[in-house]
Amino acid sequence: MTRMKYSARLQDTLHKASIVVLVTAPLLGIATAMIFAWQRIFFPRDLVLLLVIHTLACMGITVGYHRMLTHQGFSAPAWLRMIILICGAMAFEGTPTQWAATHIKHHAHSDEEGDPHSPLEGFWHAHIGWLFARTNFPEARTYAPHLLQDPVVLFVSRTTPFWMALSLFVPFVLGGWTGFVWAGLVRVFCTTHITWSVNSVCHTFGSREFETTDASRNHWLVGLLAYGEGWHNNHHAFPRNAFHGMRWWQVDCSGLFIRFCEKIGLMTEVQRVTPEAAEAQRVRALRTRGTIEILRMQLQYSAESAQAEIERIFQTSIATVDDRTLHTRMMEYLQRLSEIRRSVSSPMFLKRPRLEGYAAQIQTLLEQARAMARQTGAA
Repeated sequence: MTRMKYSARLQDTLHKASIVVLVTAPLLGIATAMIFAWQRIFFPRDLVLLLVIHTLACMGITVGYHRMLTHQGFSAPAWLRMIILICGAMAFEGTPTQWAATHIKHHAHSDEEGDPHSPLEGFWHAHIGWLFARTNFPEARTYAPHLLQDPVVLFVSRTTPFWMALSLFVPFVLGGWTGFVWAGLVRVFCTTHITWSVNSVCHTFGSREFETTDASRNHWLVGLLAYGEGWHNNHHAFPRNAFHGMRWWQVDCSGLFIRFCEKIGLMTEVQRVTPEAAEAQRVRALRTRGTIEILRMQLQYSAESAQAEIERIFQTSIATVDDRTLHTRMMEYLQRLSEIRRSVSSPMFLKRPRLEGYAAQIQTLLEQARAMARQTGAA
């Protein structure tokens, strides 16, 4: 038994090590290419352009798309909101409405069924695989209908292709083809790769300061690279908080920018978390997690009991009634109960409403099976 546990732990360690290599290798490769290409096909002007446009695009995502639109962490005048959102559009991560709707859906189903990019469905699904399924991009009218009433958001959403093209055209004009390659194409790769790392790395590696009903974690390296977004467990504990770094050593460049804008009067209604609220969240989350575990155990027992009763009805119906429809329906009920049992026992972080929905489904399936059996005389 000890040997099996050691083997499983070793396999898990090797798996995580391989992920670390695969995530960091592209960035290390680019850094190496920069060193060897320096003053040949990569010049100081290209580096400045890359850093400036990358910073503008990243801050547009973190401050604009994420903290301002998705979570309404602060208010700002229309002109400033437009500038920030235009910068976000240059990141090649979609329109503001699409990005916000997808992220709102992520929070609604974080690390459970329905999450567009949970690593519990595979690390690479969370990092990039989820992008290839159109169903992972919900309609804004479903998850972010309020944004469809905002003229600034609608303008930037409709003109996003223009701002994307402009973010490639400007470095070409200012730096020629080398500027286009480094501050255009390479910059887009770095920006998106870092953003995807928040979805994948920060739900797989790192520490958990707060107990939440998902697998979110704080990761210092992603925190630095993603301008504060890597303090992801803090964010999932307090989604509306405009400051993801909640300790003095948790560097949050986006939070520093918001704090600066608040100080000079450009941003108002900035959302914060008090120490009392943080402690209350810890207590509430632990209580919620305990309740969910009890519900899981109760559901497993209910599903097993219902499955056993329906199997008995099914066996009786086969022996007494030659009704193909009845047999088909009973098989469908048994299959659905098996699906519920797999879901409840999976590592997915199922939330209370979904568990309560499963309980109602189990009861409905059992009642329908009993009713069919009575009607056909197979009871």
